[in-house]
Amino acid sequence: MDEGNEGDMTTIDVEVKGLLELQAKMEQMVSDLHGPPILKAMRDSALMVERDAKINAPVDTGRLRASIVPEIVAGADQIWGIVGSNVEYAPYQEFGTGIYAMYPTSRSWKTGGVRPKLYLTRAFQKNEDNIRRRFDQAIEVIINK
Repeated sequence: MDEGNEGDMTTIDVEVKGLLELQAKMEQMVSDLHGPPILKAMRDSALMVERDAKINAPVDTGRLRASIVPEIVAGADQIWGIVGSNVEYAPYQEFGTGIYAMYPTSRSWKTGGVRPKLYLTRAFQKNEDNIRRRFDQAIEVIINK
């Protein structure tokens, strides 16, 4: 090491243009993730699931089908889309009760309860790709704003 170069420092000056504007844009994008495009995507998604859940729901009196409603809940840092029913037997219709045994020869069910209908699960699964597309489009709107 050359004794004459000890302590020498090289300095580089860098000027970043547009940093404040970029920071403002990023803050706006984060804010928009709770704004109208995402809320609309969530609302539209919940309505799609509600529609198909009502189509899939078992009907006796029609009470279960009529009770299926969407709800959008916006928290400080999350947004939930909820589709469900407040009817006390709704979870039993969705998930079933009792034990099932299938007889291979007759293809019939023997049960000690209610067979699962999965009306909500199937509604979500049917619409999952459309839901993803809606959120992709909402994010694209936010990015291109």
